[in-house]
Amino acid sequence: MNVNTKLRKKEEVRKYLLTDVASCTFTFSDGLKSKVTSSPDNEIVLVKLIPRTSKSKRFEDSVLSNYSSARNMNELATLCKYDCLRTFTRHFKKCFGQTPYQWMLDRKMEEIQSLVLNSDISITEISRMYDFRSVSHLVNAYSKRFSISPYKNRLWNVT
Repeated sequence: MNVNTKLRKKEEVRKYLLTDVASCTFTFSDGLKSKVTSSPDNEIVLVKLIPRTSKSKRFEDSVLSNYSSARNMNELATLCKYDCLRTFTRHFKKCFGQTPYQWMLDRKMEEIQSLVLNSDISITEISRMYDFRSVSHLVNAYSKRFSISPYKNRLWNVT
């Protein structure tokens, strides 16, 4: 083992084991601080940092496994075991960076585009399948999202 490798190994261990630390201050994302100091008896203080991703990953997995069964964000919140829509929306925005409504609309529009491009299902039938108020509502939403109407998109994809 060369000298550089030994130094790297020592630094890796040093990340986890700090000796003779008099105090340590943790600053949390909400601005609160907590200071840990050693006792006169020189007790060992062990701090384990658990990544937040575990909780947010569970939330993300729950959303992804339930969104296809939900017709709206209220149903999605219920399927993800949230009674409070506000709390669900707050967690959702933190995890996905947008509201549940916008995220579900984006997924819905991606599915609709796939149907438009890869099937011969009529636009009228697609609008019924996805609970649009009318065909023109679907056409407007599709055109806004993809900058082309579903009819033109289908025609240009075939030729």
